Amino acid sequence: MGKLIWHQWGRLLAITSGVSSLWAFLYRKFFWDMIGGTLGPTGLIPGQNTQPLVNLVVNIPLFQSFTLVLGLFTLVLELPLPHIEGTAIHRSIILRVVLYFITGFIGIMVYQTVDCAIYYIITSGVYAVAMSKGELISFEPGRMTDEI
Repeated sequence: MGKLIWHQWGRLLAITSGVSSLWAFLYRKFFWDMIGGTLGPTGLIPGQNTQPLVNLVVNIPLFQSFTLVLGLFTLVLELPLPHIEGTAIHRSIILRVVLYFITGFIGIMVYQTVDCAIYYIITSGVYAVAMSKGELISFEPGRMTDEI
């Protein structure tokens, strides 16, 4: 059997998370609305203590805009265009660990991106393991190669 290449697994997780985080812009719901909420005729009504966050998620889609931009940046980083492929940003594993952790933290606020936020946190850990094992994302024109 083969040897697990951690950064390739992380790449697949990041692509999945990046695509699924784009749904949050279409459907807006604050995930933590059960804190202090009451049950009403239309479902759970968020309490007054969470009103500022409800405004940032439902009325002004600020968190969704962040997840949209970070999801698109994830796709640009993981499925690079020819002029980005092989650059220092594309090869940096540290950038991916930090970026995916921050993206997961922002994504946990929106109901529709809770799953992909958890996957972003897992992806961050997978890339950290890849970095600790000494894996490199190298570049060969036309295709990505693996160096361990």
